[in-house]
Amino acid sequence: MKAFAGACICWLLCTTGFGQSQNCGTTTIMEQIYQTQPEVWERINTIRQQTLANTRVTDEIYVIPVVVHIVYNNAAENLDDIRVFTQINVLNEDFRRLNPDTINTPEPFSASGADIGIEFCLASLDPDGNPTSGIIRTYTDTTIWNLGYSEKVKKTAEGGDDAWPASTYLNIWVCDLQDGILGYAVSPGAPADVDGVVIDYKNFGLADVSSKPYDLGRTTTHEIGHWLGLTHVWGDDGGTCDGEDGIGDTPLQTNSTYGCPDFPLIDDCSVDYPGIQFMNYMDYTDDACMNMFTEGQKDRMRSVLLSYRASLLTSVAGCNEIEPIPGNLAELSIYPVPNNGQFTISVKNFAGTLGTIDFSIYNTTGQYISGASMASGNNVAQYADLSGLPPGTYVVTVFNGTYFLSKTFIIM
Repeated sequence: MKAFAGACICWLLCTTGFGQSQNCGTTTIMEQIYQTQPEVWERINTIRQQTLANTRVTDEIYVIPVVVHIVYNNAAENLDDIRVFTQINVLNEDFRRLNPDTINTPEPFSASGADIGIEFCLASLDPDGNPTSGIIRTYTDTTIWNLGYSEKVKKTAEGGDDAWPASTYLNIWVCDLQDGILGYAVSPGAPADVDGVVIDYKNFGLADVSSKPYDLGRTTTHEIGHWLGLTHVWGDDGGTCDGEDGIGDTPLQTNSTYGCPDFPLIDDCSVDYPGIQFMNYMDYTDDACMNMFTEGQKDRMRSVLLSYRASLLTSVAGCNEIEPIPGNLAELSIYPVPNNGQFTISVKNFAGTLGTIDFSIYNTTGQYISGASMASGNNVAQYADLSGLPPGTYVVTVFNGTYFLSKTFIIM
């Protein structure tokens, strides 16, 4: 116990200073708790120690109700519902390992890539039992939330928005965080009135190009990992290789990783192939480079959920179904056009209720030609070979359980 506590203190003290490259403010917030609320830190440390020893008991799928507090000062910060929907979709893909970029997980690590078995939904009932969209919008006079004071975003009296009961909801606050901080979380055991995660509005959901390389919603995936008991994969030990995230299938790592490096990446703590697991959601790589949690991380998160956060599994908050996203955000493409009957169908932002996206091809008289299914996701593609068809105009339709999209294309 003493050795573990010492390691946790190092995890805090070795990361107190950071420059402009810092992404996640969790270690700084946790240090503030350590310095100012020792009794809370002791509770967090005890929970961490207990969950280290536990493993998941079941592979049942668990659903966590979410309330998103959008605390905004201007129109750009007041994200629309679709941005929220895309973030929930990203979380459900990442935590169920349904994200299309699992194909980018290097082969030596792919066997440990895990379906965490946890899903998220927007709550359908507020704390008083009244219907809600699960999205709360609060105007604030605060123009930026500095990390040292950003817990104020969780307080109505400080210009933010009070937490909903942490025993019933996962609270996510979205606001304008200081430059260099994408988000942060508190660990299990923090006070209920601050329990949850905070995400910068620019990096929440599927964002526009100005938010690259953190535009694919992976900041929230990372911070919810912290909220469910994970630490950074490099152990936050200041580069000494002494730190340990307590997870057996994440290699030792010298420090955080930025950008999107080529595999394998060797460092001073993992000097042999396959090197470090920089594509893990708990590193600092670009969103497009992250694609996995491990089986060991699954054990840790499910242990936290089944013990300290077990009340969420019997929450009466209910779930709003997120309708498949139609309109301008959904995109159906055929390429190349025209083609010789060999082409790719690409579908973006159209994840639905089936678990698959079903596509069908017809001629212009409505005669069915061919069809198939692809795994549902925010960005999926399916190759088709219909080179035996005569030249002409054809129609492809895709169905996600609720909506259809269609597009015509020409075979030469």
